[in-house]
Amino acid sequence: MKVLAVLPARWSSTRFPGKPLVPIAGVPMILRVWQRAKQAKLITDVVIATDDERIVRTCREAGAEVEVTRSDHATGTDRIQEVSERRPADIYVNVQGDEPIIDPAVIDAVVGCLQAALPRGIDVATAYLTDLPTERAHSPNCVKLVPRRDGCVMTFSRLPVPLAFNEAMPYSLHIGLYAYTASALKRFVSRARGPVERAESLEQMRFFEYGDQIACVPVTSPSIGVDVPEDVGKVEALIRAGAV
Repeated sequence: MKVLAVLPARWSSTRFPGKPLVPIAGVPMILRVWQRAKQAKLITDVVIATDDERIVRTCREAGAEVEVTRSDHATGTDRIQEVSERRPADIYVNVQGDEPIIDPAVIDAVVGCLQAALPRGIDVATAYLTDLPTERAHSPNCVKLVPRRDGCVMTFSRLPVPLAFNEAMPYSLHIGLYAYTASALKRFVSRARGPVERAESLEQMRFFEYGDQIACVPVTSPSIGVDVPEDVGKVEALIRAGAV
């Protein structure tokens, strides 16, 4: 199967403008993500999708393929769908452009999860990390995923779900990595945002609000997303320590 990894990258960010080009141990962050994605064994090609000329120039100078996309996309999924109109593939993988130490094995795990789910009529897949510490579970910045026993997602939330009302429950952290087919991407962009997606600001809820299923796979490699400038030092410390 042809599997295209797409790295959406935008310059504008309320909390961290210019984030894709911030140096991480001397290398622009989006290029670190690109390097990691290229190491995944199930990925056929990797492309960076952006609307900013500064990002285009930096990436092309490094030898990365770039798709110049519209500037009015509301989500990274919308940007990937535009790329899918020009680049045919069996599977598209949304690799977040702010995950500079993403484990290539996690990318492969999500691709493999989708490949196994396709015969069941499921065309979206993602990943989660088990045993999220309880104190982190209460942070709205940590999106929780509740898996079903059949390998699909029950729900996502910024709240600590499931609520430990009757007995203790482990929490699972959603890893913001998705694999889709082109048809799943088309459905996503053709639908209006629902009340749950708007309330929690979680675009993946759009699939659920319209009755779709999402397959999921547990992984063991944590990652650190760069959301604010303070996160850069955390990532660089791991790189210096040889932890990634």
